[in-house]
Amino acid sequence: MCGIVGLVSRLSDVQTLNPSLTERALAAISHRGPDAQGNYSDRNVWLGHVRLSVLDLSDAANQPMTSADGRYVISYNGEVYNYRELAVELSLSNLRSHSDTEVVLRAFEKLGLNSLVKLNGMFAFAMYDKQLRKLWLVRDRLGIKPLYYRLNSQGLAFASEIKGILALNEDTPECDLASLHEWLYYGNTLGGRTLYQGIKQLLPGHYLELDLKSFQCVIREYWSLKRQASYTRVSHHGKRDIIDETRRLLEQAVMRQLVSDVPVGLFLSGGVDSSAIAAFASRHYKGRLATYSVGFDFARNGGELPKAQRVASLFGTEHHEIHIAGGDVGDLVEKMVAHHDLPFSDAANIPLYLMAAQISAQTKVVLQGDGGDELFGGYRRYSTLSHYRWIHPMARIIQYLLHSITPKSAVHYRVQRYLHAFSNKDIATTMALLLTPEDQSLEPSAAIFMPQLRHVIELSDPFARYRECQRMFADHDIGNQMSFVDMMIILPDTYLEKVDRSTMAASLEVRVPFLDNDLCDFVVTLPSYLKIPFGKKKWLLKAALRGIVPDEILYGPKTGFNVPFGDWLQTSLKPLFFDHLSKFTRAQPEVLSREYIQKLLSGTVTGRIDYASMLWKVFNFIIWANNSKIHIADKGV
Repeated sequence: MCGIVGLVSRLSDVQTLNPSLTERALAAISHRGPDAQGNYSDRNVWLGHVRLSVLDLSDAANQPMTSADGRYVISYNGEVYNYRELAVELSLSNLRSHSDTEVVLRAFEKLGLNSLVKLNGMFAFAMYDKQLRKLWLVRDRLGIKPLYYRLNSQGLAFASEIKGILALNEDTPECDLASLHEWLYYGNTLGGRTLYQGIKQLLPGHYLELDLKSFQCVIREYWSLKRQASYTRVSHHGKRDIIDETRRLLEQAVMRQLVSDVPVGLFLSGGVDSSAIAAFASRHYKGRLATYSVGFDFARNGGELPKAQRVASLFGTEHHEIHIAGGDVGDLVEKMVAHHDLPFSDAANIPLYLMAAQISAQTKVVLQGDGGDELFGGYRRYSTLSHYRWIHPMARIIQYLLHSITPKSAVHYRVQRYLHAFSNKDIATTMALLLTPEDQSLEPSAAIFMPQLRHVIELSDPFARYRECQRMFADHDIGNQMSFVDMMIILPDTYLEKVDRSTMAASLEVRVPFLDNDLCDFVVTLPSYLKIPFGKKKWLLKAALRGIVPDEILYGPKTGFNVPFGDWLQTSLKPLFFDHLSKFTRAQPEVLSREYIQKLLSGTVTGRIDYASMLWKVFNFIIWANNSKIHIADKGV
């Protein structure tokens, strides 16, 4: 696992660049790869790389890596787990290293873009063809690894993190106001958008091709969830066969992702997904598998530590319990805003970073259960949406009655928000509203932003990405529609983003077996009645794990914990909140309404309505704006 950064200058030779810019760019992402650093330049192309050594720890695997004839150069971040099989399949001989990077390079050398569909893993890389004078940026199928870029009249800049791009330019960054409306609803932007004007993220399963002679750029999809989900295997498999195949593919995925030249561990929460990985990893790992469970001082219940202990004991892992105190939460919030480069508002990034920081001293690689809920229907909304046809017409009536007879309270507003989501005629908007704590009837930008800016923000459609993705799967059953939309939106844009930044901030690589190519390719072809029959969450996965994972884990209540950011805003973080708010409103008085934000905080204190989620977004936003010096809007807006 590593970090990449690069530049293609349209106007000049990169040798004329101020060397401090490229040094600064590498330094900006150095936490992603503390083991080695390298760069390559050719006329107007510069590629940089920072390395976290996991496969082939020798210098032979350092990057950027050049092909034997000097034609191709790669700067690569990720792990391709089937690299050994691929080397045999393509008859790759005279390999100079034992790394997956060289196999990816040689496969591209042999097959070109046709090699991309053969890569099973997580990756984002830049490939430069010195002979054809072309450069490609490539991102893995489901967006496990990040890749940002900026293309303008000066050239192309790209990096694993936005800070790498910003380091290559000395201009003051500006905010993309069109993206703010999405961010207000979900706490992060969706698809290729970012809050930086001109900086985008390459979509999962896509590549960008830049012709350096003409400077023509095209972006194309090389793998499609829509196309894969259009196949069906039900007619060829009985239910028992499907259960057995699911178990086989999950075990194979875990086994593949144990490949490493450094120790591999596992985040063990005691839930279904991590317990499944523990069961299979303990069978195939050479040595005793290390598992890690964490208790936090801000968890309000016992958490999942007791369940994790039972799972670890059952599978004989070398179990570690880590007890972490939140400490100075203010410093942690500012640190995570800096690592995300954006006002990312999923507060679970804080405990994840704390856990990664503790574990990274013992290992560089851990497995984690992300993707299991999206793939196998682990969220309550999947079963709820299966009743959409009868809930939808009733929602408006119930909503009216509640408005008439129920006193206004925090519970009342939560119920109203839920009913409002189901009363919407557009199923895509319903899906979106089930994934945000904000209520469309109480437009989240209302009164938070100053009126002139608010009008500009509200011109953009915050549900456009949901409509775009839902339309792709409109001919599927509604359970699968939600699952596939989640795999295209919330998985890459929220959960995988959170995992990558929170763990790579501590130089820790996280692998996600549930997103293995073969496993995903099989499960997405199944109708939802086989995955969540009668709304039974993760029925197929649990059936596949019967006799392997204890029933008390498979069918017991899910515990977990919520990060108490609302309490923090009322107590330990309150002074820092107002310090940042004062600093921001002095510097950019035309953006936020300080008076209304104070009113929201007072409303939350009284318990009449819970504005904690919006206040947490505002807090992250003003930290980001203050520390990045980003310009939000002209005074004339």
